[in-house]
Amino acid sequence: MTRILPSWFVERVNPVPDEDDLRVSTLELFFDLIFVFIIAQFTAIIAHDPLLGLLQATLMFGFLWWMYAGYSWLTNVIPPVRPFRRILMLCAMAGWLLVGLTVPAGFEEGSVWLGVGMLVVAVIHGVLYSQSTNKVGSVVLCNILAAFAVIASQLVDDGPWRYALWALSAAIVWSVPIWHGQRGLNLHPAHITERHGLVVLIVLGESVVAIGVGSRGLPIDADLLIAAILGLVICSCLWWSLFVRDMPGTEHVLKATTDPVRRVRKVLAGLSYAFVPVLMGILVLAAGIEHAVGHATEPLDLASTLLLSGGVAMFMLGTAGLRLSMPLPRPWERIVLAVAVLAVAPLGLLNTALQLGAIVIVLVAALAIEGRRATASTPALSE
Repeated sequence: MTRILPSWFVERVNPVPDEDDLRVSTLELFFDLIFVFIIAQFTAIIAHDPLLGLLQATLMFGFLWWMYAGYSWLTNVIPPVRPFRRILMLCAMAGWLLVGLTVPAGFEEGSVWLGVGMLVVAVIHGVLYSQSTNKVGSVVLCNILAAFAVIASQLVDDGPWRYALWALSAAIVWSVPIWHGQRGLNLHPAHITERHGLVVLIVLGESVVAIGVGSRGLPIDADLLIAAILGLVICSCLWWSLFVRDMPGTEHVLKATTDPVRRVRKVLAGLSYAFVPVLMGILVLAAGIEHAVGHATEPLDLASTLLLSGGVAMFMLGTAGLRLSMPLPRPWERIVLAVAVLAVAPLGLLNTALQLGAIVIVLVAALAIEGRRATASTPALSE
């Protein structure tokens, strides 16, 4: 494909840098800031209607996460070191901003701008990839077809067809690895791990923002402070559970995987598929925190209790998937932890602080036990 393109477009791709030289650029960090806005929109949708909003957010996020993760892969293969690539990345940011602005209208008739934004994102993604390889043509085509499915969802009458078309857009893109073969990419472990980790950090920041949103207009009292502090502790435990050992372990495993295809498949399973429940879990938790802040000494409704415990449980199941796919030690511990967090959900029907405190106790105890076992078995990795 690149042979028929003009020389000013191709720009001569640089030799693949050494893994230690490839770092996440400031442009990529700037690019990720757009995701903060999109995540905030999803949190608001779930907080407004925990049942229907969660369904809608899941369907939209299914497609959007594929495309957003695709840009992490893109900058891993095509570092944005030349002016032309940087300009295209900034244009893609405009497409993502359009998506963020229109996400709340994603299930409203006539809101075609969300699909238009995704089409811009998909086309620029393909243009940038064409500078490196012609083996992703089918992937780019599927991305564009999925964007058109989103546009079609905005043109049909309100009802099951809209949900079906959103589900179709996600199914199109997530089915690509099944038949594509994952050849033609040589991912750099340090960069791809750091890039996905930064996205999780950004989304975790949304949980902290949710504390501020939930406290808006409320008096500074025990109802506010207890829920806010416990919510922050829970977010801190989620960070600890992923970044202290699992993400460094992931980078170590990917570096040890010398076969490019096997490495790609590990990244797909561990950092793409498994990160769907990781990220959705944070969104669900953030929506629950919005409901809990300011009501620490009061009981919660059933939906809010399920958002709090369910969000943490989803996150832990996602980390279990990461451990299974790499593989990393003891994935079953995270499954047990998810069940334990769900088991304390009924406490919120009695008192909000009681449920939040119970979640904190379960998380801290589990992480302490994990830390002792990791220190005993692999002291060098646990330091």
